[in-house]
Amino acid sequence: MMDTPAAHIMVDAHVHIHEHFELNRLFLISLQNFRKALNRNQIYEPFESFLLLTESAGTSQFERLAEMIDVDSSDDFSASATSERVTIRITTGGGQQLYIVKGRQIVTAENLEILALGYDEDYSDGRPLHYTLKDLEESGCLRVLPWGAGKWLGKRGKIIESLVSSWDGGSLFLGDNGNRPKFWPLPAVFAQAASKGIYNLPGSDPLPFSGLEKKAGSFGFMLRGQIKSETPFQSLASLVVGRPHSVTQFGNAECLRPFIQNQISMQIVKRGR
Repeated sequence: MMDTPAAHIMVDAHVHIHEHFELNRLFLISLQNFRKALNRNQIYEPFESFLLLTESAGTSQFERLAEMIDVDSSDDFSASATSERVTIRITTGGGQQLYIVKGRQIVTAENLEILALGYDEDYSDGRPLHYTLKDLEESGCLRVLPWGAGKWLGKRGKIIESLVSSWDGGSLFLGDNGNRPKFWPLPAVFAQAASKGIYNLPGSDPLPFSGLEKKAGSFGFMLRGQIKSETPFQSLASLVVGRPHSVTQFGNAECLRPFIQNQISMQIVKRGR
């Protein structure tokens, strides 16, 4: 395939594809949400798009998609391989394309999360934060510490602040979250981190409830650059690491009512486990 010229690149950097999500709907809604975000910025040009998966231990919707590569099916989309093991190209029935990138959501000993975007290995939960970040350093993945409701308060919040203030371990990012409610301001540590070159790679973080495919692509970041069609994630990662200051967030914080409903539902799910 031909490499694309420089274009707008739309990225949702925190995506879960839950088992009950309808894949074709998720892909189409993601593309629609990306287009809406561009239009709000009065940009009407073609764009490249990425959904960066953040899969928990024991789940792999990426492998489910990989089994569809070059397979004829009745679905309204097709999947094809790139030269990267971590990336699958999706083409909708209407000819639109987006890249799905493999990745992990790792829970540390401190009960904090690390997103390993573009990560192709198994990795056990429960190891210390610093140890896990060091382990991931040579993998070529993007390492993101994602915000979560209640997860950066108290002792855990101080751990994040201490890590940011003393960080000297290569490229690292924080991640704003599409489930953060409007009344909850972005924590001050984001500004502190940016002053040290630790920038924000936000994502929508769809929760495991019916209809929340609609969240995918609604919260994330955009930048401009060239994506090589056979090494799309490598192209994206190089741009993000090389020009993190050019990353622009898009999307709106969550409204109060769905935030409360989803938080209550998540507590019920956790107790059920």
